[in-house]
Amino acid sequence: MKWHKTIQQTVLGMILILGTLGTHAWAQPDFLDDFSDGDPADGSPVTWSPIFVWDGTGYTLTPEGLDVAGALLVDPDGTIPAYRDVAITAGIRRHANDSGAEWASGFLFRYNANWTNGYWMEVRGPNRFLLGHSSGAILAQATLPFSVDEQDLMIHMEAQGSQIKGWCWAKDQSMPEEPQISITHVGAATGQIALHAWTVGGQSIFRSVEISSIKTPVVDFNGDGTLNVTDLATFIETWGTDDPAMDFWHDGTVDKKDLEILMDCWGKDLDDPTLIANWKLDETEGNVAYESAAGQDATVMGEAVWQAQSGQIEGALALDGIDDCVTTPPILDPWEGVFSVFVWVKGGAPGQVLLSQVGGVNWLALDESGNLFTDLKGAGRSPGQSLHSNTSIIDDQWHRIGLVWDRFYRSLYVDDQLVAVDSAAQSNFPSITTELCLGTGSTSAPGTFWAGMIGDVRVYDRVVVP
Repeated sequence: MKWHKTIQQTVLGMILILGTLGTHAWAQPDFLDDFSDGDPADGSPVTWSPIFVWDGTGYTLTPEGLDVAGALLVDPDGTIPAYRDVAITAGIRRHANDSGAEWASGFLFRYNANWTNGYWMEVRGPNRFLLGHSSGAILAQATLPFSVDEQDLMIHMEAQGSQIKGWCWAKDQSMPEEPQISITHVGAATGQIALHAWTVGGQSIFRSVEISSIKTPVVDFNGDGTLNVTDLATFIETWGTDDPAMDFWHDGTVDKKDLEILMDCWGKDLDDPTLIANWKLDETEGNVAYESAAGQDATVMGEAVWQAQSGQIEGALALDGIDDCVTTPPILDPWEGVFSVFVWVKGGAPGQVLLSQVGGVNWLALDESGNLFTDLKGAGRSPGQSLHSNTSIIDDQWHRIGLVWDRFYRSLYVDDQLVAVDSAAQSNFPSITTELCLGTGSTSAPGTFWAGMIGDVRVYDRVVVP
């Protein structure tokens, strides 16, 4: 039995995936391949391209299944799919006629095209189950209560955000309730999938492989980090339409099934796959501003003071307007696509900058009247103009300000209200991959340092509409 990218669900796949995923994520099966049609490279349901061909072949089709050294997953149209949140279930039989003590059988996932960054999950004799990184590091391992040789095994892996879990069991047994491997690791974010073993003839016979995309609904529509009545009202406004942002089931209609998913997330910690950075700025000491979405911690410069109880959302960081600022790792190239940035701020003065990119321009700043504007504009012979609002925020009150780019138009927000938007489509921004700066201009010029407080900072790779 084989199928590809349909809503059909195998009993095994759905029991495994739905039984182990969190309550507000679900799996969309992409394909199941049991290698029964006689040609692993025919695109039905996918193509397995030979890799790691130190044996001369990469793999050999046998009556038992696919005897693998290395096989890369390729879509029927010839493209190599990249997966982020994914579940992989593989049925494997190992014949222990290889003398190598480290002879392995398993799969690679989230690997880049150069094979220099990614993860692997595998079994090794006599009873080892391991998760590792392309650097060679073993990130986690478990000792199984059975031999992995001379019997049929099942390996199931789920990668969702920075969470990676793995299960392994003998096929004639039940799947363990708890994963033997479970870690949080920020390394490879997305990439290709491949089957691997040390050599053909080892032998590692793959009986079947099932790939399912893990879908995490984005229910925080206004990007404030919570699911609340504002988001519910936004959802209800689209009832009966085909709005893709609310149609979680992708069946063409926003309806009861989608509402059930939304309400299942109510009151729970949200996992937003589009949140690429979040500096909460609620520390109490030190010069590190921790980043909670992907571990991209920032550095606090100068004599900035933590204000644990003074932020709009928990804590904040007070900057002196002289030399205090926060520098982040490179996280965003504005040329690459859509994005949204929202920051809680208080204080400030004309000419000061809230957010900039080193060697680039000022993303969020105040003009000579204290009104919010952005100097991020298109490249080329006609780079466009800065986008200015008529809204001042220098009233010593907390304000949530935002910049949204949808690849055509820039939008500025203050307290979730649209205060400026382009009247005509813009050319794309220039490519720049340097660090971001909170609280100073792109060149750290005197007069651009922020005098006031900065709170929760959120960066998304989607269009957020408050």
